[in-house]
Amino acid sequence: MIKNKWEQYAEFWSMAKDDRDERLAEVATLDVIYTDPNVSISGRAAFSDHIGQFQKDIPGGRFVITDAFEHHKFTLAHWDMLSADGSVMMKGTSFANLTDDGMFSSFTGFFGG
Repeated sequence: MIKNKWEQYAEFWSMAKDDRDERLAEVATLDVIYTDPNVSISGRAAFSDHIGQFQKDIPGGRFVITDAFEHHKFTLAHWDMLSADGSVMMKGTSFANLTDDGMFSSFTGFFGG
């Protein structure tokens, strides 16, 4: 199920570095690309570092996947970014490419919606 894969992705944004790095290696390519309106990053290590900075900037922040879709190695998910108290801080959409074996090879996030 693609929604489960996106839910795993959402969990990364709340994980400690060692756990996050291990789990990212299970679902994202080594050269994964992450792009959103504020940043463009290449590589799993840089992506993990970006997530770590998110955790410092928004303590207790987390993501919830509201729905997800997939076809032809493309996938899209709608999400809510929640604050530590559980209130919605932002809504958005992320698009990703999948490899033939189902690994995430890129993410592109869009804020708002």
